[in-house]
Amino acid sequence: MRKIRIVLLILLGLNSRLMAQEAEQNRLKKSEIEQVFLAHNLTLLAQRFHIQQAEAGMLQAKLWPNPKIEISEVNLWKNPSSETLPALIGHYGKNQQVALELEQTIELAGKRKKRIQLQLLEKENAKLQFEELLRNLKYDLRNKCIELQVLQERERLYSDQVTIFHKLAQSYQKQWKEGNVSEMDYLRIQSQSIAFANKLSEIQQQKIEKMNAVAQYLGSKGQALSIIDTLGIPVFIGNKASEWKLMALDNRSDYKLIHNELKKSKAQLEIEKAERVPDLQVSLNYDRGGNIMRDFVGVGLAMDLPLFNRNQGNIKVAQLELEKNKVEIEQFRIDIEREIGFLAARLSNLESSLKATDQQFDGKLDIALERYVRNFQQQRLTIVEFIDFINNYMENKEAILERRANYLQYGEELAYLIGKDIAS
Repeated sequence: MRKIRIVLLILLGLNSRLMAQEAEQNRLKKSEIEQVFLAHNLTLLAQRFHIQQAEAGMLQAKLWPNPKIEISEVNLWKNPSSETLPALIGHYGKNQQVALELEQTIELAGKRKKRIQLQLLEKENAKLQFEELLRNLKYDLRNKCIELQVLQERERLYSDQVTIFHKLAQSYQKQWKEGNVSEMDYLRIQSQSIAFANKLSEIQQQKIEKMNAVAQYLGSKGQALSIIDTLGIPVFIGNKASEWKLMALDNRSDYKLIHNELKKSKAQLEIEKAERVPDLQVSLNYDRGGNIMRDFVGVGLAMDLPLFNRNQGNIKVAQLELEKNKVEIEQFRIDIEREIGFLAARLSNLESSLKATDQQFDGKLDIALERYVRNFQQQRLTIVEFIDFINNYMENKEAILERRANYLQYGEELAYLIGKDIAS
């Protein structure tokens, strides 16, 4: 008997310490948690560098090819057949020969403009990838916040039961010692008290783990926190499946990404077609002492002859990539519409179930609990009747929490599938 009391006191002491820790936690609304996430999440901060890298890539694409200078035909000594020329510097260079060539590549068929256009699309890709990362992280964070809310509500629920049964156990212990109740009844109350304390401790451990999971999204500002928002009666969304499907096609960043990939494929195909036209090499030459003219200046043009390689393979690859993107877009559209259709059905079903339940049922359960506890203390109920009610009470309260949490999670999933928050 003494061991049971010691275990109960230890569990209650753990509960008190955890509750004291909670008082020191940072209490925030879910909207405030999201603001911290947007400002301090390191993954988002790192992803922003990809946008800056894409801007730097666009700057690079705008640059012209560098000119090329070549110095050749410089003799380091003279031979008997060398001619005497005017000196280059002072008395030096009377027998020196030298050739200079300055060469510039001129890209034809608009290759440079086409590369700039492709890089603009790469920049758009980086922005859309950032939006997609944000969409996924927000969805994960919001779901974890809902899970933390559920654990907080369950903690309060079981904490109340621990308090109730601890007082009953103390009362029954006294009455048992006075011979007013049987030892079996006292042990049953004591066992139920320990069972609730064990469950409360388990929930609190889960809550700490979930708090850590939420804090991971908050970067340097991540710390022990609790959510102020409670799981009340949800605001019903209604079924607007057709409207949601159109909204998703307009707002989904991943759907925009695949459309941007199609644009990139088109731009790449244009570049590959332009590569069929060889670039032009323009050169300016100077030759000292190497020809019939002592100081020769000339110009030259050079271009590959596209007889065998007209970039046929790369053009074919780009065309196939374009066709593949078209098929992927169509499949993506079908998947989005199917997912939203199924989610709308689940939302509608759960909404009907929630509306069918008396909206005041939750409060009525709490009133009934107070009445049952009072009647049990006044010995108007047997211990079997009381514990049976407590078990039914806990099952109903847990079921209410689960259904409300499910509805909120469905709402977040809908916002995720649409690509934006929706008005109720």
